[in-house]
Amino acid sequence: MRIIFLAVDDEFAGEMQREVYANHPEWIVGSVLSTQPIYKHTPVQAIMMVLKKSGPRYLIEMAKMKILRRLIGDSTRDRAAEPITASELAKQHNVVTHYSGDINSPESLAWVEALEPDLVISTNFSHYVGKKAREIAKVGSWNLHKSYLPHNRGMAPSFFALLNDDAFTGVTLHVLEKGFDTGAIVDQRKVDISAGDTVYDLNLTSSTVGGQMLNELLSNTALTDIVAVEQPAGDWPEHTYPSPADLKRFTSKGHKFDQWGMSDLKGLVGRKDTST
Repeated sequence: MRIIFLAVDDEFAGEMQREVYANHPEWIVGSVLSTQPIYKHTPVQAIMMVLKKSGPRYLIEMAKMKILRRLIGDSTRDRAAEPITASELAKQHNVVTHYSGDINSPESLAWVEALEPDLVISTNFSHYVGKKAREIAKVGSWNLHKSYLPHNRGMAPSFFALLNDDAFTGVTLHVLEKGFDTGAIVDQRKVDISAGDTVYDLNLTSSTVGGQMLNELLSNTALTDIVAVEQPAGDWPEHTYPSPADLKRFTSKGHKFDQWGMSDLKGLVGRKDTST
């Protein structure tokens, strides 16, 4: 088996890939990492777009999650199980990496095609994967989405699961197609939502469960025996970035993006340092 992973370079993509790397590193022949946080937007353009659509509070909350977590790790988890990024996994296993500003560009298409993958698997990837890119893999191109599809298609599924008081979220492995998160379902699992869960908690848990599911599926099922099932018909919502009104309603319900704040940084850094 020959797999190419597509990812943004964060811990959620890392969790989605970790189990396959741990159990079958020989399957992974390439890693594509996005250089753009939002497709076809430079970092500055991405910041301006999020400000326009969601307002400064959302941008600050997302930055806190990214920056604080990179600085302090996660002191609630065993060090061996701390989140790891997609680039760190590729480096550990000497997997060739391609940095792409557009997976649909001739350069990126040629790079992927040259590795002759059986599967291309998108793991928390920020690009729209076009028809040519989807058709390179011999068996298929799949995406791991952090919700129990067809619920919460599109952006920020964990945010909207909390906002809408869902009893559960989940993770779904589905076929990549023209729409967003509309492809046939290869496998999926539910993730219960508990009181006090944050956006970060649900993102990390669903990513971890998704990585375990992916490894189990590929380890125990021949690719020729995998049958994808079409998603249920219906007018299922597809979310974009939360609006300021969404964010106000989210906070009024007592929900949080992350359990840590800036005031926790000093203590958390100290705890992490003493464990090294």
